Amino acid sequence: MLQIQRVLLPVDFSARCLRMTVYAKALAATYGSELTLFHVVNPMYSFPATAISGPAMVPMPNAMIAEREKQLEQFAADELRGVPVRRVVYEGDPAEQIAGFVKSEDIQLVIMPTHGYGVMRRFLIGSVTAKVLHDAVCPVLTGVHLDPHHDGSPRFSNVLCAIDLKPHNQATLEWAYQFAADVGAEFAIVSAVPNADQISQAREDLQTIDTSVGALRAPIHIEVGVAADTVCSTAKAHGADLLIIGRGARDESSGTLTSTAYAIIRQSPCPVISV
Repeated sequence: MLQIQRVLLPVDFSARCLRMTVYAKALAATYGSELTLFHVVNPMYSFPATAISGPAMVPMPNAMIAEREKQLEQFAADELRGVPVRRVVYEGDPAEQIAGFVKSEDIQLVIMPTHGYGVMRRFLIGSVTAKVLHDAVCPVLTGVHLDPHHDGSPRFSNVLCAIDLKPHNQATLEWAYQFAADVGAEFAIVSAVPNADQISQAREDLQTIDTSVGALRAPIHIEVGVAADTVCSTAKAHGADLLIIGRGARDESSGTLTSTAYAIIRQSPCPVISV
């Protein structure tokens, strides 16, 4: 069983964040985890009358911090009943504070919503979520861009793992396979290749990785096309409840997550865990 003893849910008090609490509760219950609700108060800045000096950070009034603590104490109280919950308020840059808290508190899973709605859903992740995906040292579950009519019910019965043939993805497959076993889900693998000539070799290579991990009977879907589009369309076609992807590789030119990883997270028809 995976060691997920501490789960973090950053809270901005939005409706989409409230909908993510059902995922946090389900996974905390599965692994017997402590769930931390973490709110970061953005600092205030004063701007000088001239351009000689830059803006200076102004400490937040104690009354405002106390108000946010009270608001966090009441947030999702009914939804999270029965789960051990710790509620913490920090001040500072949200992405930096979240990533720092993940490291200092040895968090094993972060759960966050994404932003997009309607025609923009393919293009928006949210700047804080994007930074956390880049900086956090543990797996991050990003919620599907939930429509208002979505009931938000967590389902983990059909898990799909998207991998390529790069070395770091064996660890992704191991994590995904164990997660599927932990939650009793059906498990399958998907990979994209640029042309049909590579399907045979890709299947052989994936079967070798599959065997080494232990997922001996997991179905393998190899499709031709652009990786992000192919992975997401396969997830939709097979009714995946959860998509698990690798997050270890970075673009060498920018040091950020690969454009493929971001595209999958933006377009996925279901929640994504980036390992």
